[in-house]
Amino acid sequence: MPTYVVRARAETLIPGRRQRLAEQITAAHRRVTGAPRAVQVVVEDLRGRDHFVDGRAAVSGSVYVHGHVPTGWDEPTLAALAAGVREAVVATTGVVEDLVWVYLSEIPPERMIEATVPAVP
Repeated sequence: MPTYVVRARAETLIPGRRQRLAEQITAAHRRVTGAPRAVQVVVEDLRGRDHFVDGRAAVSGSVYVHGHVPTGWDEPTLAALAAGVREAVVATTGVVEDLVWVYLSEIPPERMIEATVPAVP
């Protein structure tokens, strides 16, 4: 199951935005890949002193997303997926693009064990 871990300060990802962000990342993933599978989104809060860039505290409002996706998609699809996830973050949070980091890691199916989840309508 593709999994996206989103880390940002609590004031950036206020409760009402978390659900919308999960929906938007899921929609971007499905739109770009055509994959009908379930998508998992985990949101984690960072305190200001927990995120650093170049040895200094990251700018307030920064959002970091690490996506774990199955292997097999070509480079244009992966680039479009990263861009789609960034667009979902920007549209949902209002954070400027320059403060959003998106990284995708491909994982072969034999390197994961997944819980069984109900089918997504």
